[in-house]
Amino acid sequence: MTDQTAPADAVHAARALKPGDHVFLVDGSSFVFRAYFQSMNQDRKYNYRSDGLPTGAVRLFCTKLFQFIREGAVGIMPTHLAIIFDKSEQSFRKEIYPPYKANRQEPPEDLVPQFPLMREAVRAFGLKPVEQDRYEADDLIATYARQATEAGADVLIISADKDLMQLIRPGVSMYDPASGTQSKGSYRPERRIGRDEVLEYFGVEPEKVVDVQSLAGDSTDNVPGAPGIGIKTAAQLINEYGDLDTLIARAGEIKQPKRRETLTNPQIVEQILISRRLVSLVDDVAVETPLADLALVPPDPQRLVAFLKAMEFTTITKRVGELYEIDVSAVEPDARLAAPGAGLGWSPADPTGDSTPSATPPSAATPTGPGDDLLVPAALVASRAAEATATPVDRSTYETVTSLERLEAWIAEARERGYVAVDTETNSVDAMQAELVGFSLATAPGRACYVPLQHRDGDDLFGNGLAPGQIPLREALALLQPLLEDPSVLKIGQNLKFDWLIFARHGITLTPYDDTMLISYVLDAGRSAHGMDALSERHLGHTPIAFTEVAGSGKAQVTFDKVAIDKATAYAAEDADVTLRLWLVLKPRLVAEGLTSVYETLERPMVETLARMERRGIAIDRTILSRLSGDFAQKLAALEEEIYALAGERFTIGSPKQLGDILFGKMGLPGAKKTKTGQWATGAGVLEDLAAEGHALPAKILDWRQLAKLKSTYTDALPGFVNPETQRVHTCFSLAATTTGRLSSSEPNIQNIPVRTEEGRKIRTAFVAAPGTKLVSADYSQIELRVLAHIAEIPQLRQAFADGIDIHAMTASEMFGVPVQGMDPLVRRRAKAINFGIIYGISAFGLANQLGIPREEASAYIRKYFERFPGIRDYMEETKRFCREHGYVTTLFGRVCHYPQIKSSNPSERAFVERQAINAPIQGSAADIIRRAMVRMDEALESAGLHARMLLQVHDELVFEVPEEEVERALPLITRVMREAPNPAVALAVPLEVEARAADNWEEAH
Repeated sequence: MTDQTAPADAVHAARALKPGDHVFLVDGSSFVFRAYFQSMNQDRKYNYRSDGLPTGAVRLFCTKLFQFIREGAVGIMPTHLAIIFDKSEQSFRKEIYPPYKANRQEPPEDLVPQFPLMREAVRAFGLKPVEQDRYEADDLIATYARQATEAGADVLIISADKDLMQLIRPGVSMYDPASGTQSKGSYRPERRIGRDEVLEYFGVEPEKVVDVQSLAGDSTDNVPGAPGIGIKTAAQLINEYGDLDTLIARAGEIKQPKRRETLTNPQIVEQILISRRLVSLVDDVAVETPLADLALVPPDPQRLVAFLKAMEFTTITKRVGELYEIDVSAVEPDARLAAPGAGLGWSPADPTGDSTPSATPPSAATPTGPGDDLLVPAALVASRAAEATATPVDRSTYETVTSLERLEAWIAEARERGYVAVDTETNSVDAMQAELVGFSLATAPGRACYVPLQHRDGDDLFGNGLAPGQIPLREALALLQPLLEDPSVLKIGQNLKFDWLIFARHGITLTPYDDTMLISYVLDAGRSAHGMDALSERHLGHTPIAFTEVAGSGKAQVTFDKVAIDKATAYAAEDADVTLRLWLVLKPRLVAEGLTSVYETLERPMVETLARMERRGIAIDRTILSRLSGDFAQKLAALEEEIYALAGERFTIGSPKQLGDILFGKMGLPGAKKTKTGQWATGAGVLEDLAAEGHALPAKILDWRQLAKLKSTYTDALPGFVNPETQRVHTCFSLAATTTGRLSSSEPNIQNIPVRTEEGRKIRTAFVAAPGTKLVSADYSQIELRVLAHIAEIPQLRQAFADGIDIHAMTASEMFGVPVQGMDPLVRRRAKAINFGIIYGISAFGLANQLGIPREEASAYIRKYFERFPGIRDYMEETKRFCREHGYVTTLFGRVCHYPQIKSSNPSERAFVERQAINAPIQGSAADIIRRAMVRMDEALESAGLHARMLLQVHDELVFEVPEEEVERALPLITRVMREAPNPAVALAVPLEVEARAADNWEEAH
């Protein structure tokens, strides 16, 4: 038996290359990550050794190596086989551009101890792991490929990394290692990547791939490229001008203004040239391992079996024994590797080599690391989707758990699996007052249970007796809490914020978690609804039980604690089962569609952030609200008398039918339209048009409607939202409610309190600070205009923001030729209306109504605006074009906003969607920025030793409750966190400004 500690070259026989040889160059670094994320799709027991050492990726890595050695690939047997790794992230490219790969996340913690095992595996198979300081694996592959072809050999690069496509030429092709595999009964054909495939992906031949990548950049590797130019546009430009140097030399000839401006900017040109140096692979590395040393020789079977047995890879050990005809039972496991943690920086008590437990178990990990894997995520998507639907939903198989022993068994099963779907059932939709009636768990498709806790049977005098056969609430939660707080078990939920709050009220912190509603939202915002029933029908083809089927409807509906336990089990366990299946379908798509970062930085952290805010609530002054209700009632009465006088009769003002008869039947006002029911249309838009034309009655009706809504929605209703236990109002924030990422709130809706009307400001005075504290309002100043200046690259706006100039006065000066000093307030107001109106695609008619000017004058203002700021028009037209072509737009942080109706045949609908698409990157980026600030805020305040608490988020504003003695320290910290929120993901070209004030009530602080 060969000495197991001998280096690989001791058993290697160097053989020079010759024509006809076949060299396999394996991109080992991306292969490692590929194997890891494929192993995520396997049962947990296959991913860990008996002592807990993570080995799933090593097992699949070994399986594929064995395949290459025994069977080759695409009908070719290798004569030389090189497994090439990245030695470190510190390549020569960092010297060229320090931010290169700076945004790479750390690898999954349970992959870290597998890196050295991969190299051990290579040696065990009789091969040499190849790696070299200062160079990446791709550079070594490029060098070996050149050497091999010069010697007349053929080269097969085993990788799906698009960066390697530049190497394809006669004699050099690529092979997708995820192809040629069986998955859930379907075969994935072998995929060989040649010239045609490169042309299909990049739009250019392999020789021009570097030119395209230099322009398009690469967010994965932090290669800057040219702003606003993607792969498709880059390919068009290169095909039109021939090559990158010619394009740069002739950039002044480009017809599209925005592209021309971009590619004639010296700073951007320098950035492009730096990008070319970053993406160009080096093919003349002085390699430390000669290619001749990588000739394929048979492995030492004794050494190979010793390694495989140490890893506990039973199946492949048996196959190796049969192939080489050796008695594997007589071979001892490699002692160096069999001992727990020997030489690996790992021990059973600390499986990641870090004293801090992992917050993300294998199931929740996100693919990161070298290479841009184009193909494996797609395979994982298909495989997980097949797994989710392979087992039909059968409610009769769900278990009702009525004993602690059975609950313990389910908890043990969840721990073994490494993930579990969780759902709560309550007697109310108010998470701050609801009682926990029961909970459900699911560990695999079709494998689910319900644990009833507080169902009532109505047998006692008041109908509130607990039904028999339930586990006591306290005992059940005592068993469940360690599981819900276990960092090694992923908890999966749908709209998990509600469940997080329910458990938090029982002293349980749910972590770590995934939320299928938010995953769907990241993937399909604007394309579909994200409720469980809609997702189930769309992705699983299954319609879950409706709540009304188990609880009744209308007046006969009962709360869930009155539902019979057998019906409750079918309903609740199905929710957990469906949620788990949806997770299997949706989670891999995040990787495949490049949206993992959006989910992990902008969505998932918001669950806990918003839940904490909701739980804190805010105090209100009922006396102020009562007084306002009386004042509003008097004003409404006065308005009603004016309306009756104008109408010439008394009628029910809130009746659309009666109002329509007055306006269009009796008074004969213009613009009459009828609804589908035959009534006159009297919506806000109709009344606003009539009011703009000078008709007094519609204007008074609008005033009446606004005041009546404020009275009914806020001054009358807010006291009813006061929680009897906390004596505070707890709004509910909705995460997946808008296409652009903006939050909304309900019960009560605090987002829609007017800030510019006197009545709205009065309502805000009723939101007050608790004794000994102040309310702090921190508001981004003109954030959407700042984002517009950045995205559309408007020099005048950028400079004005950089200099701290009044942006509306500057716009007025630019448009109307008036000096900023001593400017007429009316002129500034018009510029302000245009500035904000342009963002929302305002029409001349809309601007005319807003400013009270003729439509022709408003049209001239808009025309003049675009003449002064042509970059805004370019941005709008380019955004519409992109959305028409792709069906979506993106924010600065990668959020995808889908607008499929942009191709509608209805002109008015199409125009409306175009305006939405233009606004979405701006509004969505602003929403993303405040989300990033919110996610960081609690930790920042706590780290500073402050007791300030974030209570509300309203559009661009955050509201805090701060102890009076901490206000002076809290204000600058809050301001700093908000200003720096885009960093390091996006470096805005304009500074963010935040206005923060402290006062006794919300209005005074604003």
